[in-house]
Amino acid sequence: MITLTPKALADEWAKKKTRPVYYLCGEETALKEAALKRLEGIFKPESFNFSVRDGETTDMAQALDEAQTAPMLAEVRFVALKRVEKLKKEPLKALLAYLADPCPSACLLLLADWPREKQDPITASLTAEAALVNFESMSQGQAVEHLNSILLAKGVKTDGEALELLVELLGTDSVTLDGEAEKIVLYMHGNGRVFNPQDALALAGFARTQNPFDLSNAVAGRRAAQAADAAVKMLASGTEPLALLSQTARAVERLLKVKRLSTAGEGPAACYQAGMSPGQYHAALRDAASYTEEKLLRSLRRCLEAEELLKSSSKRDPGLVIRQLVYEITGTK
Repeated sequence: MITLTPKALADEWAKKKTRPVYYLCGEETALKEAALKRLEGIFKPESFNFSVRDGETTDMAQALDEAQTAPMLAEVRFVALKRVEKLKKEPLKALLAYLADPCPSACLLLLADWPREKQDPITASLTAEAALVNFESMSQGQAVEHLNSILLAKGVKTDGEALELLVELLGTDSVTLDGEAEKIVLYMHGNGRVFNPQDALALAGFARTQNPFDLSNAVAGRRAAQAADAAVKMLASGTEPLALLSQTARAVERLLKVKRLSTAGEGPAACYQAGMSPGQYHAALRDAASYTEEKLLRSLRRCLEAEELLKSSSKRDPGLVIRQLVYEITGTK
């Protein structure tokens, strides 16, 4: 098995190269979907040589039979299987058996969103010819680059500080950032100037008197009333629930990181390992004292559950999901 980055995958397909199996895993669902569309655009497979199935509802025997059927008037048959994390025991067993000896004239694409704490049974079954592509959550730097590339393609020049501010406010989720890019393009249409930090705050819905970091600061300091108030105000001002979720999760992750670094006795270098200035590190360490490591881990799991609710077809009110999450993190033991 070879491991590819999403960019390396795109470069490989651009050369019209395919493998018997691609395993597209990780949390960035939107980027995996974009990769599947890119494959269609490059190879342009006929409908009888291309199918997309859902792991939860598909008949696995039919899917694998299709993958082992010779392509019609083409060199490769493409079969995409989404949500393979939903496979039950017997279908998963059949898939793993196929992965041990995949059909060379097929390209089977597996898309999965395994929870972080779950054991992944697929990776160990991939052969040397297969590729694992990790669509993990983007770092802040990658998110800034992603946003900048979209805007440059649309003819919008930006201030680096403005993009960093937006990523800090909105998080690194590609769905949220792609939506924000569309808003920026409309906002800047005909302006003929650089998109700056003041534009970023205005577009994110923050008034000059409003601190965009009120929520993350209140979560870090475990100030339940202030956190709830900040969440309500930001939702009322039009801030996307996924952006608030991202702010909340990053605040919790930062506390967990500094608590673990402190426990490990890393000393003065700990702040740089945490990616913070000494002042930021000591402030985060002070805030982390009000949480136990167990509480922080539970809070991160709740953030993942909330993200799944927000991204699914759940009928739950997004604002209510966020308010409940903030209360559970800051107001309960």
